[in-house]
Amino acid sequence: MLSGSLRRLLLLGLALASCAPVSAQEKLAWKFTSGESLKYVVEQSTEMQMSIAGQKQSMQLKQTLDMDWKIGEVASSGDASMTQTIGRVQVQSDGGLVGGFKYDSSESEAPTNAVAKSMADVFSRIINKPFAVTMQPSGKIGKVDVPKELLEALAGSGGAMSEDTLKQLMTQSAVTLPKDGVSKGESWENVQNVDMPVGVMTINSKLTYLGNDSKTGFAEIEMKPTISIKGKEGSPQQITLKKSEGGGKVLFDQKAGRVAQSDVDLTMELSIKQFGQQIDQQVKQKTLMKLQ
Repeated sequence: MLSGSLRRLLLLGLALASCAPVSAQEKLAWKFTSGESLKYVVEQSTEMQMSIAGQKQSMQLKQTLDMDWKIGEVASSGDASMTQTIGRVQVQSDGGLVGGFKYDSSESEAPTNAVAKSMADVFSRIINKPFAVTMQPSGKIGKVDVPKELLEALAGSGGAMSEDTLKQLMTQSAVTLPKDGVSKGESWENVQNVDMPVGVMTINSKLTYLGNDSKTGFAEIEMKPTISIKGKEGSPQQITLKKSEGGGKVLFDQKAGRVAQSDVDLTMELSIKQFGQQIDQQVKQKTLMKLQ
């Protein structure tokens, strides 16, 4: 029989074990240094299948954006003022109603395709034009200032690009993290709204901390997006989201305090009615953002 003292020591050990945390919390936060520059590349590929009056069409679209974040003043709270600049845009399209074309903002030769010409006109207004942005350590964008001269230039784009569109692009380029420490298996949410010609798409992403990635040692975060679409009132087009699914992963460098890479895959089945005609679409989209 165990002595009373030994029995009490065993009970004390069990009690302490039950009070210990299941897993240590990890503090995930963006870190910035005044004067540094971060270069991100965003690659997006879209495959679209359409059925219009029984006629099937397919289209593939690839877009690449080169972005430069230049860090200015960093407050004691960790909030950073920065400028974000789109330095280059590349687009390649194959198939569909518009046919194939290529566009590269770094090339001096003007595109000949009508759609590429229109695209070049829009993007030429924002290439190498810096936007003032304030970002919190959580990644939340506090403020986006679009220069007056750029707003005047956008006014001539025929509505293809607006101040709100630019602000959404900048706001959604950063992964939002929890303000407090997070344990392995713990989740939080991030909501994004994307304006489209036919309505507003809301992407509610559930992010879950999975621990450290075995290959890189970076924090691995799982992404599970849920999508909904609300059509615009009075629009001649009515859009219905029939089905959506997707997932992705973020690799966050805890030491440097920045996203090393994020990728997400989305699949959507849509139905659009316009002037009595129905267009059924299946859209598969892959988006990769990586630090250069």
